[in-house]
Amino acid sequence: MKKLFSIFMFAFLIPVASCSAQSDDSANGANPFVEGTDYGVLSRPVNTADPEKIEVNEIFWYGCIHCFRLEPEIHDWRPTLADDVEFLRTPAIWAEVMELHAAMYYANEVLGITEELHQLIFSEMNVERNQLASEAAILSFVGDHGVDPEQYRRALNSFGVSSQVQQARAKMGAYGVRGTPEMVINGKYKLTTQMAGSFPRMLQIADALIEQERLAMAGSTQ
Repeated sequence: MKKLFSIFMFAFLIPVASCSAQSDDSANGANPFVEGTDYGVLSRPVNTADPEKIEVNEIFWYGCIHCFRLEPEIHDWRPTLADDVEFLRTPAIWAEVMELHAAMYYANEVLGITEELHQLIFSEMNVERNQLASEAAILSFVGDHGVDPEQYRRALNSFGVSSQVQQARAKMGAYGVRGTPEMVINGKYKLTTQMAGSFPRMLQIADALIEQERLAMAGSTQ
C-alpha cells in the first residue's frame, strides 16, 4: 500500500499544462468548449455498448507515460460520474507489443483483477522500466502479485480475449486514434491532451460533453 501511494504521488507531481478558464455558459448548462479547437467530432458515430447510457471510453496504452500520468486524475474523476454514464477503457493497438498488452488488459478483465493490477502495470512499465514485452515477463509479473501464472496464461491465450483484442483494433480505426491518451464520448466526440492542453481541462471538456449528450438524450424522449 505504501508503494502504491508513492506511485500516485509520483504521477501527481509531474507538471501538466495549466487549466483554461471556462466561460459563464457552463453555469447555464451550455457547452462552453469549442468544436474543432477543444475537441473533435467523429466523421461517423460509433455504436456504444449500451445506448441507454452515455459512454466514456478511455483509449490508453500501459507503456504510455502520458496515460500513466493521467491515471490518478481518472481515478479521482470516475466516482463523480452519474449513474447514467458508463466508463470503459480500450487499449490502443498499433504495434505487435501493444497487442500483447491489450491481451493482458482483457485477461485481467476476464479474471476480475483489472482494478487490482491496472495501476501496478502502469508503474511496472513506466517507473520500473519493465516493458512486459513477452508472455513470460507478464506471467512472472502477475505471479509476483499473487495471480496463478497458469490460470493467467490460459486467459491470456483464450478465444474470448483474442476476440476482444480484435474488437479493440477495429475501434482504433473507427475512432481514428493517432495517439494516447484519448477519450471518446458517446461514440461521437474525441478528446486529446493536445487539444485540451492539460489533464484537468480534458476532464472538464468530457464533463461538458457528457452533459450535452444527457440533454440531447432527454430531448429525444420528449
